[in-house]
Amino acid sequence: MNPAENKPSGADDPRWDELVENFRTLDQGAPREPSAAERQAELRQLFSTGPGAVTGPRDYEVEDTEEEFIPDEPAALGSGNPMVNLAWTMAAGGPIGLLLCVIFFRSAPAFVYIGLVALSIIGVIYLLRRLPTERDPGDDGARV
Repeated sequence: MNPAENKPSGADDPRWDELVENFRTLDQGAPREPSAAERQAELRQLFSTGPGAVTGPRDYEVEDTEEEFIPDEPAALGSGNPMVNLAWTMAAGGPIGLLLCVIFFRSAPAFVYIGLVALSIIGVIYLLRRLPTERDPGDDGARV
């Protein structure tokens, strides 16, 4: 807006023109908000002076090291404890088998449903029983 456009007309409403003139005088004494460039310059001056100049996270440079990280070879699938693999198959396969029986084989005998539920429960119980009950005091938990 141009200040010339804000000039009171004097003809329409003298009270309105008076209010507009009051706001214009109030606005002249109000502090001006600094621009983004001015704020950046102030912050740069604030944080880059003095004996203990603070560096930010973008000032970090990685040190070049000669040694290269080579991860360990992962274990082959199925090379773990066969009982744990069987328990996971029972715990996950039981509900999946139940779902498939309900969708595709509705006339399945009751012992199929009962067997699938029992397999699921046995698999979950076995997995829960294998969980450690005490923490190792020397283990910091950093290794997965």
